[in-house]
Amino acid sequence: MPPNALNLLVFREARRLFRGAELKAALIRELADLPVKLSHDRIMTALLSAGVLECGVADADDALARALAPVTDRLAEALLHPGLALDAVSLARSLSEAAVPDEVSVSTPEGFAYYALQPLAFAEALEEIPAPADSVLVVGIRSIGTTLSAVTAAAAQKRGIRAQRVTVRPVGHPYNRRVQFSARQLDLIRRAASSGAAFVVVDEGPGLSGSSFLSVAESLEEAGAQREKITLICGHEPDFDSFRASEGPRRARRFRWISASSEPRRPRAAGSFVGGGEWRKHLFPDEHMWPASWTALERLKYLSSTGEARRLFKFLGFGHYGEQVFEREEQVAAAGFGPSPQSESDGFASYDWLGGRPLSANDLSEAILERLAGYCAFRARAFATNIADLGAVEQMAEHNLCEMRIDLPLGLTIKRPTICDGRMQPYEWLLTSNGRVLKTDSGSHGDDHFFPGPADIAWDLAGAIVEWRMNAARSEFFLEAYRRASGDDAWDRIANFMIAHAAFRSAYSRMAANALQGSDEEARHRIAAAGYDGVLEQFGQVAVPQP
Repeated sequence: MPPNALNLLVFREARRLFRGAELKAALIRELADLPVKLSHDRIMTALLSAGVLECGVADADDALARALAPVTDRLAEALLHPGLALDAVSLARSLSEAAVPDEVSVSTPEGFAYYALQPLAFAEALEEIPAPADSVLVVGIRSIGTTLSAVTAAAAQKRGIRAQRVTVRPVGHPYNRRVQFSARQLDLIRRAASSGAAFVVVDEGPGLSGSSFLSVAESLEEAGAQREKITLICGHEPDFDSFRASEGPRRARRFRWISASSEPRRPRAAGSFVGGGEWRKHLFPDEHMWPASWTALERLKYLSSTGEARRLFKFLGFGHYGEQVFEREEQVAAAGFGPSPQSESDGFASYDWLGGRPLSANDLSEAILERLAGYCAFRARAFATNIADLGAVEQMAEHNLCEMRIDLPLGLTIKRPTICDGRMQPYEWLLTSNGRVLKTDSGSHGDDHFFPGPADIAWDLAGAIVEWRMNAARSEFFLEAYRRASGDDAWDRIANFMIAHAAFRSAYSRMAANALQGSDEEARHRIAAAGYDGVLEQFGQVAVPQP
């Protein structure tokens, strides 16, 4: 990271409290469906739910979690053994008898929900460990490592290797995580080490610091595991020199790392890759017209390789994470605002490849303003949700403004809590060859790991005003059209949401520019950041530093 980079917030904390009994009941229902729907996708759905429940319970009470682990393990075995007879009824019965805490705190496993991290890739990575031992102890780094540890242990057993697994939650500063094994875990580690077992640590990272992986590996070594017997299986090729943990590069090079394959499973018809900003080549006649893209964080996209009519394939998420996105997009399509999704395998959906072009701010007209207003009114009705406050969103905006040395008062209020769209930029709207104006990516951005998450519909209203560069007259026309369509007068809260939206988008663009240094993408993001800074300058005379 460059020395003048700011400490900005764009990722939100997705951890939520659930009633333990409700999570357990939901998993029991999924297990009850399996005898009828014993498919890869249905097993994956149940496995992810089991991993989330086990992880949440383990954070509260490790002893209770051990009673749930056999359910996760059995589902992991079923994932690795297509056609394996699975006694889901017995699994559901044993689960119903297991105790769970009254409240369970869980977070979304980002790799499964957003980035197509394939658990089976960790099973395949196990094959790369040279001269495997007769037994292995798998250590999963919670959260997502819970599910990954079950799959990795099942893969070891499939190879005839005795396997046990535990999960741990590193704590402390993100750049200096530490791990405290329980007495039971220490006993397992010492017995495994004395018998010559191998140790495998699994997680979706490493992140910026690498400290979670390093803390677990070094704690295993301190507990008696031989360094040569420790292997770290991660979700992507690690860049040791970028690790920000204290002496991170030196510490990382002491251990053997294996990265799981980044080649995702995808529908058979999904051919050429158009993710990572590549889709722009198919929609814009000139590269100078391309909007900025944080290429590494885009969802996977492909164009069909067979058939006369081209289709776009997009990763929505594994299991119920993708199902939620799909259901939202179905509703948007049914209301006439977006393309109709078709469910595909491996967490993907497909859409007709629509002829036409993305819109730009130059296309803004009264008809477009009416269309935008109608869409926001539809979302406020169709995707109403229950949220108590916007404290996290307000804190994000205030923090980013402070980092950028911008002094603006801010007070966000909730009147219409909604799962917003979150991406109201003109290029997110297509003018099709038959004259329809349709919204793309309508289901995924409003509840992902970026801000705002569920918020007031004023977030989308403000986003439309900012992104389409509406002047005062057009803003007034737009908000009045929305009021007529929804019965909600948002005028008194729109300015604060415009400030919050611009503060977030400026921070997002700055962080993306820093992540993409030396590329054309960096320049696009710096231009975008300057545009959002200009919006903030309209709300007060401020000295905005360069991104």
